[in-house]
Amino acid sequence: MMRKSIAILLAIAVMAMSATWAAAQQESGQNSGQKPSKETLSFEERLQYLGLEIPDEVKKRFEDLDRLPPPVLLNTEDYFDWRTMGGVTPVKDQGNCGSCWDFAATGAFESAVLIADSIEWDLSEQQVLSCNTGGSSCDGGWMEDAYAVFMGYGAVEEVCMPYQADDNVPCTQEQCVPVAHQIGFEDIPNNVAAIKNALLSGPVSTTFMVYPDFQYNCYWHDPTDEINHAVVIVGWDDDMCSGLGAWIVKNSWGLDHGDNGYDYIPYNSCGIGRYTQRPIYGGGVPMLSYSPDSISLSVPQNGSELQTVEISNLGDGNLNYLLQAVQSVQQDSFGYFWFDSDSSQGPQYGWIDISSIGQVIDFGADIDDGNSGPLDLGFTFSFYGNDFTSICVCTNGWASFTDSTSTEYGNVGIPDPEPPNNMLAVFYDDMNFEHGGTGYFYTNNSDSAIITWQDVPDWRQEGIFTYQIILVAPMSITYQYEEMGPGRLDECSIGIENGDGSIGLEVIRNREYMHNFMAIDFNWEPLPVPLTWISIDDGVGAVSPNQTAFVDVVFSGIGLDIGTYDARLRLASNDPDNTVNDIPVIMEVVEQTAVSYPLSDLPIDLSLTQNYPNPFNAATIISYDLSRPAHVELEVYNIIGQKITTLVNGYQQAGSYQVTWNADETASGFYFYKIKAGDHTQTRKMLLLR
Repeated sequence: MMRKSIAILLAIAVMAMSATWAAAQQESGQNSGQKPSKETLSFEERLQYLGLEIPDEVKKRFEDLDRLPPPVLLNTEDYFDWRTMGGVTPVKDQGNCGSCWDFAATGAFESAVLIADSIEWDLSEQQVLSCNTGGSSCDGGWMEDAYAVFMGYGAVEEVCMPYQADDNVPCTQEQCVPVAHQIGFEDIPNNVAAIKNALLSGPVSTTFMVYPDFQYNCYWHDPTDEINHAVVIVGWDDDMCSGLGAWIVKNSWGLDHGDNGYDYIPYNSCGIGRYTQRPIYGGGVPMLSYSPDSISLSVPQNGSELQTVEISNLGDGNLNYLLQAVQSVQQDSFGYFWFDSDSSQGPQYGWIDISSIGQVIDFGADIDDGNSGPLDLGFTFSFYGNDFTSICVCTNGWASFTDSTSTEYGNVGIPDPEPPNNMLAVFYDDMNFEHGGTGYFYTNNSDSAIITWQDVPDWRQEGIFTYQIILVAPMSITYQYEEMGPGRLDECSIGIENGDGSIGLEVIRNREYMHNFMAIDFNWEPLPVPLTWISIDDGVGAVSPNQTAFVDVVFSGIGLDIGTYDARLRLASNDPDNTVNDIPVIMEVVEQTAVSYPLSDLPIDLSLTQNYPNPFNAATIISYDLSRPAHVELEVYNIIGQKITTLVNGYQQAGSYQVTWNADETASGFYFYKIKAGDHTQTRKMLLLR
């Protein structure tokens, strides 16, 4: 597929005739986001989603606990606030889902990890909604169901399972690497001294009763047996609320509630402090090391080869990892892929100024949230298999080939079935032309069009943004970013999406990525051969400090045509400095009988069999086959990766071999035996029992 360069587009723009004007009526839309007048739930709506349910056995457990006398107070300061000590993660919004129990547990655990490791993970509440096995849901739940997920599989990041306020979303946590494991939780008695003592270790989840007249600042209501909401206590202030003293509470109703998301609730008001729990996190920071850093191999059409990836933990915290096979180019299910100008395969940045040749876009009466209606492209453009001749532009950083009325600004994940669809999300966020800026549209009425958002502030006026979309027929899309921010660069969605929101390609959502003088290209290619030729044995695991895991990967040429196949092994981990690492893979499928090699260049068919007997209590036999002569090393390692012995180290002819390992003086436990022949290695595990 041919694509015009940015330089060609610039020439087209300079030579163009004056553009025609187009305008259409627009309507306001609604979505979820940050603007209180349009997107935040009202307090009355919040009352519909108070979803705390406390199991009877939990009530009984806390009844017994609350009979204990108050402990000695360990900190007598009047004021204590984890916000001032960097121990609290950002406020979130549970939306129209009764998931306060989820946000309370997740928020407290995020703080536990942040305090222990100085790592601010944005953990996934959707993982808890979708994957908990205790029955907790948007209709209500209890914190321990969240803690069970974190203690079982481990907590995953928000970007891997974005929050959708819907417990019918499938559980896909196995596709995400767990970044933190909770090791337990502690029940805290309902008295001020006990809760203050627990807070010295970190924020705690707790509960209280939200009454219809509740307000965030020093609201008082006598405690009753009723409880309907869960929150996070992050500190205390004994001097607040006319000397009553108050808990500093992180709610899950967004930044527009209370004091930027926080409530100040007097001690014992509304029953606050009942059913308080503190998540326990072991702490320690893992450090990932892995080998090899690339794989290149030849495999016969009727054969396969095993390679071993060694994953080591050089840090002092548990390392969680996920090893998956991914395509060299990540495409959506239609075939679109993207590269940015920071990549060697990406486009060159080259801003095209259309302010003097393009038409000013008429967004209608509401220039905060407006839609241009259809603008005539003057040519046919193909997008997700459909042809379009016009495009609609929204003030809030997106364009659509079909949506002429929506004005959504609460950027969501991509894809999403809700409008807007058939969408180009260049910087999908809450922009506001009332504070300044201009939208421009230009077409050469032949094969190219440009849409520019020029000097547009965001709604909170934290930054000023200039960016553009460039379309070149038949289907090339380029986003360019001239001047961005400085604020709000972590609050946008960037990507493309088809007509019903079932297929899309997301570049980022709500994380730091964008910078000035950047370009992103979206292009299409036929989908490659599925990665059924790579199989991974147990690609999810955990590695203790100073230990090594050995993961077997099998590469198969069976059923493939002769040729070269490329992919990547993607190694994700909770090492904060190495969250995602790619191991390039190149596999050449050859017809063994038709290929002539010098003896030294022949591919080795290496086969290492399981030792026998296994388990064993004194000695075991290790067998292997070589297809051609090679230098062979056969070594035994313990569970933490230390070499125990070398069984073979020398040149061997092609053939079948057996080696006996006498382990009379070796302790019981798991061991690994690894063979290396030429450039090929294989590893297996065995168990010695005394």
